[in-house]
Amino acid sequence: MHALIGVEREIRANDPNGRRKYLKDFSNAFRNYKSVLDEEQLAQAVKHADTVLIGDYHALPAAQRFAASLLEKRVQPGDRKVVLGVETIFARDQHIVDEWWRREISEEEFRERVRFDLDWGYDWAPFYELMLTAREQAEAVYGLDCMPREDLRKIGARDRHAAHKIAEIR
Repeated sequence: MHALIGVEREIRANDPNGRRKYLKDFSNAFRNYKSVLDEEQLAQAVKHADTVLIGDYHALPAAQRFAASLLEKRVQPGDRKVVLGVETIFARDQHIVDEWWRREISEEEFRERVRFDLDWGYDWAPFYELMLTAREQAEAVYGLDCMPREDLRKIGARDRHAAHKIAEIR
């Protein structure tokens, strides 16, 4: 609970939308937990999972750094392929991700064309570090999101869209 209070405090400090229903739902969902995994338990769980969903709170750079470190630890020579799906990018912009992946466009062009600052608005640096880690370690990166982003009442539809995209990718 102490850790949750610290995370909630950091979220409130970094996210102007933090007082919305979304944060309240987040807090309610994580009021308690069954156990805490140590690093080895987490590594084993991830190694044996077909799909890993990371609850990334976008306003916390540590969340993107955790995802990048988990990806680095998961990718092993001779093991099965690993891909990364990100809510940050619209599925409709997959061709832009692919161009960046193939190094056909620069970081700046990638950021501009996916309208990161206009449509997302969180810190670029930790997200881009995750993308670079994926380009170095994974087989591919996929955009999972859809409109409307600005209406958190529609987050369920966006979640269903992401789930459909994940199933399609698998």
